[in-house]
Amino acid sequence: MKKWMSEWGLWKSLFFALLAVNLVFAGVVFYWMTRPIKDMESLEELNRNKEMVSIPFSSNKEDLNRVINHYIEEEAADSPIDYEVLLSDNLELYGTLSAFGKEVQLKVLFEPYTTEDGNIILRHRSIQIGEMSLPATFVLNYINEKYKMPDWVSINPGKKTIYLSLREMDLKSGITVEAKKFDLRNDDIQLNLLVPVE
Repeated sequence: MKKWMSEWGLWKSLFFALLAVNLVFAGVVFYWMTRPIKDMESLEELNRNKEMVSIPFSSNKEDLNRVINHYIEEEAADSPIDYEVLLSDNLELYGTLSAFGKEVQLKVLFEPYTTEDGNIILRHRSIQIGEMSLPATFVLNYINEKYKMPDWVSINPGKKTIYLSLREMDLKSGITVEAKKFDLRNDDIQLNLLVPVE
């Protein structure tokens, strides 16, 4: 009987020792499972610190021509001026507008410049309506008075410029664009996509 009791005590001790080991192991596993992932902490910190993420990309005139004219076709279809844009050494705008009671062809050449805040200023180089070259102030003033431009386009006839506030363009999912470099002669176009991460 004593032998049986001593064996029972041994088994009992071993059982409780094994149970203790299992509980400790389970506790360690539970502890490590409930710890936050370090990368997730970094992401949370990043999201707290930034409302927009800037993704740089570069393009060329050929690709950007396609994107601009697709945007015009899709988003500016209800514009009173029917126009297309061609990027060459300058920004060339071709279109038709109603003037003097008839539709007339329009060709405008601009030189683009980027601003410090990532927008673009188009400075007039020449304007031609039909076969006539007209003063830029007159034509830009006429367009500014007769036609409603998108909110992100501002025409300044006195300075002979058009200001393109790229961040106000209505793109999908709240994405906006800023221009870093817009060198058409060297086909060097660098932009940033600003993606909201709120």
